[in-house]
Amino acid sequence: MSERPVFITDLSPSQVGELMASFGQPSYRSGALLRWVYQKRASSFDAMSDLPRDLRVRLGEKLTLSSVSEIELRTARDGTQKVLLVLWDGRSIETALIPSAKSQFTVCVSSQVGCAIGCPFCATGQQGYERNLASSEICDQVLYFARRMEGGETISNIVFMGMGEPFANYLDVMVAVGRLNAEWGFGIGARHITISTAGHIPGIQKLGKEKLQVGLAVSLHAPDDLLRNRLVPMNRKYPLGKLIPACDAYVQATGRRVTFEYAMFDGINDSMEQARELAHLLRGLNCHINLISANPTAGCTYKPSLKETAMAFEAELARLRIPVTLRRSYGGEIDAACGQLKSRWGGV
Repeated sequence: MSERPVFITDLSPSQVGELMASFGQPSYRSGALLRWVYQKRASSFDAMSDLPRDLRVRLGEKLTLSSVSEIELRTARDGTQKVLLVLWDGRSIETALIPSAKSQFTVCVSSQVGCAIGCPFCATGQQGYERNLASSEICDQVLYFARRMEGGETISNIVFMGMGEPFANYLDVMVAVGRLNAEWGFGIGARHITISTAGHIPGIQKLGKEKLQVGLAVSLHAPDDLLRNRLVPMNRKYPLGKLIPACDAYVQATGRRVTFEYAMFDGINDSMEQARELAHLLRGLNCHINLISANPTAGCTYKPSLKETAMAFEAELARLRIPVTLRRSYGGEIDAACGQLKSRWGGV
């Protein structure tokens, strides 16, 4: 394996300053370089026109601008884009761009290559875990799409809902969040960043102590331990009797509500009785439920709930005064669900 390159997004502002000093450059060049990377989204060092030519050459010799390269990009009729990206070591990850409003988009990033959780309905879970992503590899997923934005288009939200369990890679995820949020970095508001977990209690507890007001989403998918053990194997380590109190403690510590993601599977977790069990489980907790129509994956026996069933489930939760939204599914025809595109390529 070749030696890992140094990527510009590996560097903090102080490290960029040290690099500029080693080149004999004035300190203000550091800010100029960071603006070209995160705000002007330059696609090459040559494009950084207000930096001296000899400095651009030296930067190109010392650093690599991006840690990801495109293998395949697919676009759905609804505007959703899904890209398979290759990393420096030949491993690959997926990132998605989802329309969220007029000319505004959400980027769904991966935090690991593969995933160790093993959820049976998830294509990534069927691939297994390979390694954590560096903070640079996380940031560069956002920058990949940012460089493709046309006039007037903006990235309004970032969600850690791609491949991997973010809290199993806590340090690099939080470094990436800091750089995506920072004024010198990508500059997106913390409240427009959401981290999704399968129920990693230590990560939830750590996030509750952070100063950044990022959102927390928990992939729930079942109202009882028996079913959740099957759908989300992490539940065996962090069962609902511990997970829900941890979420409540997070709410108390931060004043922010928790979002619960609930993928609906036909005949598995979508009965009226299960809707009532879910309402009982979450009663009194400051939360919101996102009901999601599951995307079928190759070789998986789990099928999406019927539209009528999902609507009835939503209505029952609403009747029981649980805040709930039935979300539309995006990008079904382009393998937009987590891990599907990589599986299509044979898990490269």
